Amino acid sequence: MGHPLRTPRQQSLTPPLAVSPIYTPTPKPTGPTVPAAQTQAMSFVDYNNELIKEMLESSLLLGEDWHQSSDEIRNKVLQARDEETALALLVEHGLLTAYQSDRIRAGTTYGLVLGNYRVLERIGAGGMGVVFRGEHSLLRRPVAVKVLPLSRDQDPRLLLRFRAEMRVVAALQHPNIVAATDAGHVSNREPNLPVLHYLVMEYVPGQNLEELVEKDGPLEIAKAAEFIHQIAGALAEAHSHNLVHRDMKPSNILVAEKGVAKLLDFGLAQNFQNQLTEPGSLLGTVDYMAPEQARDPRNVDIRADIFGLGGTLYWCLTGKTPFAAQGTVAEQLNRRMNDAPPSVREKRPEVSADLDAVITRMMAVKADDRFQTPQAVMRALAPHMRVERNSRVTTTETNDVTNAVWALSDADQPQTEIRRVLIVDDDPAILGLCQAVIQDDGTICDIATDAIQALQFAQTNRYGLVLLDVVMPGMTGAELLPRLRETPNCHDARILMMSGLASPEEMGRLLLDGADDFLAKPFSPMQLQTRVKAALDLREAHTRADLLRHHLNTLSADLERNLETSDAMLRQSRMALVQALSHLVQFRTNETDGHLRRVPLYCRILCQEAAKCRDLATHITPGFVQDLERAAPLHDIGFIALPDHILQKPGKLDEDERIIMQSHTVIGAQLLHRVAEAYGRRAGSFLYTAVDVVRHHHEAYDGTGYPDRLAGDAIPLSARIVALADVYDARRSRRAYRPALPHGTTMQVMLESGRNRFDPRLLEAFRESAHQFERIFTEVPD
Repeated sequence: MGHPLRTPRQQSLTPPLAVSPIYTPTPKPTGPTVPAAQTQAMSFVDYNNELIKEMLESSLLLGEDWHQSSDEIRNKVLQARDEETALALLVEHGLLTAYQSDRIRAGTTYGLVLGNYRVLERIGAGGMGVVFRGEHSLLRRPVAVKVLPLSRDQDPRLLLRFRAEMRVVAALQHPNIVAATDAGHVSNREPNLPVLHYLVMEYVPGQNLEELVEKDGPLEIAKAAEFIHQIAGALAEAHSHNLVHRDMKPSNILVAEKGVAKLLDFGLAQNFQNQLTEPGSLLGTVDYMAPEQARDPRNVDIRADIFGLGGTLYWCLTGKTPFAAQGTVAEQLNRRMNDAPPSVREKRPEVSADLDAVITRMMAVKADDRFQTPQAVMRALAPHMRVERNSRVTTTETNDVTNAVWALSDADQPQTEIRRVLIVDDDPAILGLCQAVIQDDGTICDIATDAIQALQFAQTNRYGLVLLDVVMPGMTGAELLPRLRETPNCHDARILMMSGLASPEEMGRLLLDGADDFLAKPFSPMQLQTRVKAALDLREAHTRADLLRHHLNTLSADLERNLETSDAMLRQSRMALVQALSHLVQFRTNETDGHLRRVPLYCRILCQEAAKCRDLATHITPGFVQDLERAAPLHDIGFIALPDHILQKPGKLDEDERIIMQSHTVIGAQLLHRVAEAYGRRAGSFLYTAVDVVRHHHEAYDGTGYPDRLAGDAIPLSARIVALADVYDARRSRRAYRPALPHGTTMQVMLESGRNRFDPRLLEAFRESAHQFERIFTEVPD
């Protein structure tokens, strides 16, 4: 039986992506002097070798996956007795997906590789193409790929509409809209095969609202309002680009991790200034279609999307479509154009009358009777959302001394600390939204509509956070900022600037003038909730750290009265301080507690192995190792001083932002150096080791690192060791921009590409002790 890659079979799939041969068969070796059994064995190996070779050349099978597999796995595949067994082995060991294997087996491989992307599985289909889960072959980044196969005799307007969708999605930048990242097309030499046009989008794991409700039943009222509020924000972004979605329905709204709703499928979107719709054509889903769209889809505006959004909210709360599908499509459309929208309370009595009225207005028969903008919908939904605040982050891994010190700092704090936020904005809609999202049983919100009122509040109340609009009549937010900083009640508050007009340069100046972060308008409730929680938690962490330092000073003074016991207790107190500061870094970064516990363990293992090197042995003393273990968790302590917009930026940093980010090494080292000088010998040698680690763990052995471009042994040994341990753990850990790497891949990358960055003697010690690194990573989870 010939392999399907060699023998094309004209079979149809859904979508109808026809087959294209990947390579031409080569004759199998035979010879009269070779025994028959040996000839057959050679044929299998040669045949599978050719199969693997061509899959590698086409990127159906990635070279790095194949070559990083064990010799045992590769031999099993190459010696498989038939193609079925070989493909099954490739799937079993994660080298191919089941979907890829089925396509190869069926001989329909055309379209499995689209430019730099390879298709992994089919996840959905619609009127404008088929959607696949894929990945970038080089970056290994997961993506969603929408494919439109077009034969040469099909209506060219389909391509025009698909290209329009590409440009629509590319123009939209909003956290609640699935983002487009790339596009292109591929064609085959065979004239009967279609041209494949594709759009690459971010891959959002999760369920759409239709699947979610069908699986788990109607949503909680507050959660449903939150999802629709987020999508209304997405529609506001689309409306700002003169776009109407025209297919608002539950299946076009994905619910990702952490409750973020994302709008997708702009295949039917229409620009107010361009019309591709033919008279008499019907576009959209009947169940959620606005009456005016049923009459003429060419002349609709954003209010048609508001109608569909109201129907989607009805579905979320009841699990039913708002209009029963009875009779023909024409009869359904006729009822849609005349019947009043149903009441949600008839299906779900616990829904408030106010929310029922909001949904009824969203689905009013006449467009003039509906909310006229998505922003109006957001304001109407805001009171019906509930924001649950997570409890303060704690850890169970701290030792008894740490817990005792935290208890000391807690003793001076009120048992029921009240979080208080001041919101300053002249827009009632923003004030209402912020108050609805932030205010719960533990948070008090004060509202000021101008600078004078804000200063009056600041004279009488102490605030942990101030949300301050930049553009206001009278005294602007920029002018109010320094005056708030001068008031005792806002001196240590986190100040978050808000604006939809200020340029990045203006925002940068505000950060220099005392602002802690900024939030661009319009923002979603999820964005606001996340930033507010982070700001309040960080301020609380700073407060606790100050109290902790105060009690540590007191504790140190008491301990010095008895020299015999002071050394032991002081060491424990220092470790409590290290752990407390390490957890403070966690508030500001994405580092896990596991990372902070693993890095010191890696350092000890590396020291033990490196001590076998004569050049290093004299430096690696027991005291050096002990100080290094204590200092290692503080290597990124400088991050606590960086602004939030740098630490939380999801994309790549620009040049100025990169320079600011790199300054964390100098900031952290200066902070610890001041502490070490202030305490003298009581500080202990570990603080001076920590200064070296913090400042120099990003230096490279060839002199290309930062901040001082030190090279070779001019870099402190402690920093060289931490640098290698930190990089290993970072590559093993999952990041937003890449998956976690396995141990073998990490080893290969570090040993091959790290020759210029790391001390070669430490790199050899790392090679020898690599199995212990893998053990530590497995035994000390995040």
